Amino acid sequence: MSLSDITLLDYVAFCWFALCYFGYGWAVRHGPLKNRAGLVAAVEARRLEWMRNAWRRDVRIMDTQLLTTLSSGNAFFGSTTVIVLGGLAAMLGAADNVKIRLEQLPFVAESAVVMWEMKIIFMMALVIRAFFKFAWAFRLTHYLGIMLGAMPLWSETETAAGERHIVKTARLATVAATHTNDGLRTIYFAIAGLGWFLHPLIFMAACTWVLWVVYRREYRSKALAAIADEDA
Repeated sequence: MSLSDITLLDYVAFCWFALCYFGYGWAVRHGPLKNRAGLVAAVEARRLEWMRNAWRRDVRIMDTQLLTTLSSGNAFFGSTTVIVLGGLAAMLGAADNVKIRLEQLPFVAESAVVMWEMKIIFMMALVIRAFFKFAWAFRLTHYLGIMLGAMPLWSETETAAGERHIVKTARLATVAATHTNDGLRTIYFAIAGLGWFLHPLIFMAACTWVLWVVYRREYRSKALAAIADEDA
């Protein structure tokens, strides 16, 4: 593949994707959104409450059921990414046929076959990243179950020791949730990447829309108001 096969608009579209995808992650972890109250921080506080309540329960069947639900959700998304990856691999083998069919539509920009293959590989890279995020989150929920099982009984522990275990368990739950959120955000942008097969401008518009959706759900949603006990 030569650089002449890539148009300037394709370069701009990819840079805009990188700015939206990686820029948002940086803004949340290190940038202006780091100290802003969002959905992740609100749920993190609820996790701490959950572990404190679990500490005081003699029978923790409900807690194990909640962990099973979290684990099955990550397993579902992880297995789904594998299926999607297989579909993209098949699409890569028939890139020329897919290109011919889609370019029959009036709004689809024409490009070289190798460029289509690069777009498919780009999609595969996003799906692979999402798979590793979900797979690690799935594994972390197992570790979380071990931490919950190792939680001392209320009547057999000092308050300080129990509180330390509660904080560690809640922190592990937050790490698992962070990887799940990263995997979901990657899937969102992978869906936006489908627009690149139609036109780079559609890809850029889709990335912008996904960025707004992610930001709104995290910092301006009714779910945040409900979980954080704020007015909607």
